[in-house]
Amino acid sequence: MHAFTSLRSAAALLGLAAAPLLDLAAAPLLAAGPLVNTGVISAPELVSAGMANVLASVPARTGATYAWSATGATIPGVRGNAAAFFTAGAAGTAALQCTVTVGGVATTYVQDVPVVAPQPSTPFYYGSGFSADSLANTQVGGPNLNAVDYRFQSKHAAALESIRVFFIWSEIKFGYQAGEGGTVQVELLADDNSAAHLPTGPALATLTYGNIIATGNYYPSLVFPHPAVLAGGALYHLVFTNVDPTPVTNYVSLDAIYTNAQTAPMQGCIPDADWAELVKSGLGAWKLREGFTPTLELTFADGGHQGNGYVEIWSTAPETVSGNASVRETFKVSGPSRTFTRVEVRLRRVAGASPLTVALEEADGTVLEAGTIPAAEFLTTAPAWVTLTFPQSRVLASGVGYNLVLTSPADTQYQAYPMRKGADKGFTSATWFPDGHAQFTATGALGWTGWTQWGTANLTDSDLQFLFVP
Repeated sequence: MHAFTSLRSAAALLGLAAAPLLDLAAAPLLAAGPLVNTGVISAPELVSAGMANVLASVPARTGATYAWSATGATIPGVRGNAAAFFTAGAAGTAALQCTVTVGGVATTYVQDVPVVAPQPSTPFYYGSGFSADSLANTQVGGPNLNAVDYRFQSKHAAALESIRVFFIWSEIKFGYQAGEGGTVQVELLADDNSAAHLPTGPALATLTYGNIIATGNYYPSLVFPHPAVLAGGALYHLVFTNVDPTPVTNYVSLDAIYTNAQTAPMQGCIPDADWAELVKSGLGAWKLREGFTPTLELTFADGGHQGNGYVEIWSTAPETVSGNASVRETFKVSGPSRTFTRVEVRLRRVAGASPLTVALEEADGTVLEAGTIPAAEFLTTAPAWVTLTFPQSRVLASGVGYNLVLTSPADTQYQAYPMRKGADKGFTSATWFPDGHAQFTATGALGWTGWTQWGTANLTDSDLQFLFVP
């Protein structure tokens, strides 16, 4: 997780960091003169636990000696140069220290680098990834005696310890629940390997959750008393059944994010088999719940998480992309640097026929890449995923800030609305985009601001619907 100061310096430093540990003794030294006593080591702002070959440095001086040390990290290579590579330890802090001695005068440089737990691998994309137009519920039990199946591909070869879901009920709206919500049984089942990818028994693990409405937790973490070890890359099913004695009059609903215009695949970069909702009524057959994407987090014994943690879609608060009004996702890359060849965004075309311009900027506004997407590629009835392929691969460098900016001429209007992250509901950053948030600027407005929703302005807990693809 290297905090490069610019994209141009990123390529060189990435090559250096990826190489074996180097002896930098032969590196050119600065001219002799007074020691610049900044006292601060140049190092990334943030690293992941276990990250190796991370570059740290102090000003190089003629005739100087260097003595590096670290707590919460190791320096396995050369310690007597102005630059050193370290390996981060466990989550916490890597305390770096380098004593520089010139002519008998010693100056100590220090830097504490936060070390965070690594995120699960995301090989398919970098961005918010999921897309939706609203939320939608499915009854567990109820008049149709529904059972609900959340199908997923495990990204971990480890025991599935717990899940976090989104139950929904309402004192105002009809059809979400009845009675006390019933008792929901959750069974972890294998996939039948058929073309339809349906659940098959026996259950690998089981839990029950009752008194749902009285407990009042819409986003509970449900723990398996006897977890099952999953195979990485395999398909599994979480089947929710209402086992209450009277499930017709005691039931609750599961909430999911919902896409109005179904496409194949439904999500921008996730195969439909990997993350989907199915439903069956009574003794009927399982059917794909088209348009539904589970709001679900999986927690594994290896400390990993995966899932979709977006809990609200701000379709009631769209912002316009037209003329001086535009939107962007502002972000700073955490984790490893990433190389991409295209970017996908999801918007709706409201009026006009001019193209949408998509630009990737550094944080200071320097444009790195820009291109247009024809208006004909957008739907006017609902948002649609569109793609811009850049003429060359680009590196999103770790620790560097960027903006993904969407603009269009004044004669055409596009509409964007973001998805709210469930950070305050217990969903971890593995299930939503942790590196930035959505912003807009309107005609006559002063600068960029976070979204406005429910009467609150400048919110920073939502993302545009976008993703960078390798």
